[in-house]
Amino acid sequence: MKKEVLSKEAKAIELDKYKALVIATLDYCLENPSFHIITSDYDSRQHYTNLKVQVEENYVKGRLTRLKQWFRDLTEGFVEAKDSKFNDYLKVRTKSDINILTAYYIRIDKIIDSGKIANDDQFRDINSIVDYLCQTTPVDEDKITVMNILLTDYEERKMNKRGK
Repeated sequence: MKKEVLSKEAKAIELDKYKALVIATLDYCLENPSFHIITSDYDSRQHYTNLKVQVEENYVKGRLTRLKQWFRDLTEGFVEAKDSKFNDYLKVRTKSDINILTAYYIRIDKIIDSGKIANDDQFRDINSIVDYLCQTTPVDEDKITVMNILLTDYEERKMNKRGK
């Protein structure tokens, strides 16, 4: 696969974007005590602060690939946890139209389009998105209804398998 070569202007825009995204991610970790780990020889807050300095160095040196990789690595846990609050934080903080949960939403849409939950992982994904949608404004009642039908159908099929 051939690597896309960006123009100077396009690279500068991407560098600005990923610098802002990585810094915002690190700030999110610094601002939330649940991400703080302190042991006799480690303080996560100091680690995050040091990473911010390294982000600046990578930015100045034009290391776009490194900033993109850091962003992927730093946000992996948020994506796995389907942390929409973090995604919302990034949007507000960086003023960018980012959605780290895009792949997750594509999976959800495929399940809905198929009209059937096939396994426990899909069940958890649909259940998780229903919980999230119930807490958002405006509430998407139609989508929640469709997903609740899928959840109920899956639970009934599992119960029938156990009963046989």
